[in-house]
Amino acid sequence: MPGVINLAERREENMPHISGVAMCLDCKNEWAAVAPHLDGFPIWLECPKCGLIRGRFKYQHERFGEQWSCGCGNDLFHIKPEGIYCPNCGTWQEGY
Repeated sequence: MPGVINLAERREENMPHISGVAMCLDCKNEWAAVAPHLDGFPIWLECPKCGLIRGRFKYQHERFGEQWSCGCGNDLFHIKPEGIYCPNCGTWQEGY
């Protein structure tokens, strides 16, 4: 589990942070997370319950309009030459 970060020191280093509710795509644990704001938002967060790097901010920045999500509820995908699949449950996506 990561240690406590002194945000005052980080602000002095000109390193902006974001915070919000995070959820582990593996164990479904939810927690309040704080992470460096790198190129928009952090990609993966370490879950404090199971220790896996499978956490995501639950309410990420989304573009307006229609958005695709898997039947398992995940809206983050991996793209391969064979197609697009859900890294949470492994289902290949169809019909987009």
